[in-house]
Amino acid sequence: MVKADSAASALEAQVAQEQPRRARRSKPPIALRPLHRIWRRTLDEIELTRIRLPVRGLPAALEGLVACQLSDLHVDRDEDLERLVLAVSAVNAQQPDLVFLTGDYFTGPQTMRRYLAGFRAALSALAPRLGVFAVAGNHDHWSSVERIFEALEQAGVRVLANQSHRLHVRGESLVVVGIDDLWSRRAEPSRAFAQVRPGECTLVLAHNPDTALYARHLHPGVMLSGHTHGGVVRLPFYGSPLKLLRIGKQFYAGLHRYRDFYIYTNRGLGTYWLRIRINCRPEVSRFHLTPLGDAAHGAPAKPSAAAEAHAAAPARPKRRRLRRRRA
Repeated sequence: MVKADSAASALEAQVAQEQPRRARRSKPPIALRPLHRIWRRTLDEIELTRIRLPVRGLPAALEGLVACQLSDLHVDRDEDLERLVLAVSAVNAQQPDLVFLTGDYFTGPQTMRRYLAGFRAALSALAPRLGVFAVAGNHDHWSSVERIFEALEQAGVRVLANQSHRLHVRGESLVVVGIDDLWSRRAEPSRAFAQVRPGECTLVLAHNPDTALYARHLHPGVMLSGHTHGGVVRLPFYGSPLKLLRIGKQFYAGLHRYRDFYIYTNRGLGTYWLRIRINCRPEVSRFHLTPLGDAAHGAPAKPSAAAEAHAAAPARPKRRRLRRRRA
């Protein structure tokens, strides 16, 4: 806790030094300010999503473990760093056992070099009981993944690049598996699972949900992903018009069953390319781990479509909004 408090204080001092420069930014014309405020809210109001996460093979003793997920930070501007600081505070308020980071920490090498120190300081404040685990995204490989990994490790984060880490909790074994990025052609699911024993429960981190297409034969307990930014634009009764995944548009955001395990896709914190979000707010995910059989009310391993809908119903998320502090 001393480490977390000191890191948070240092980061707050850094942000305070930046405030005079941000205050000098030109404001939009008066006529456009209402639209500007709406636009800023869609980017800055974080939703804390609470969900019961069904995990195949989860030992009964591990029911109730709390995990949080952050994804797609894209720390490319001052406001992105501020949003990350707020998200870290929201995560710590949940008193999680585990924290998972699922890639795309920066968009490119220029912003990575500028914000790497602030990024490291912000993540140093995370204080889960059992550890913070991370995988890389495609933008991390397109930046400088070695420097990003170094910053993560300095912040106390365990990076998993086609690797696994076994935890011993409450007398049971739980394995966190990290599969490297699919688009960058670094994903090696079999290598990531090489040290996993038959029948062990796994929590799989993979930036791109399409990774499930190549890891399903390895029997993941659950998969946590990002990459899609929730689809960016979500239209009522239709979802996102963008084509982002092979696995299906239902996996753009939230909890969905794929064959005999679940995938949760976090909507991310930052933006890329178009700085917009429509009906798709930035997200901090808070999971209550539960055995798959209990969450699905005893549904079979390969349920019918009706059974899948029944299984997913109890896991509907509860949300609340977090506003970014204004200078």
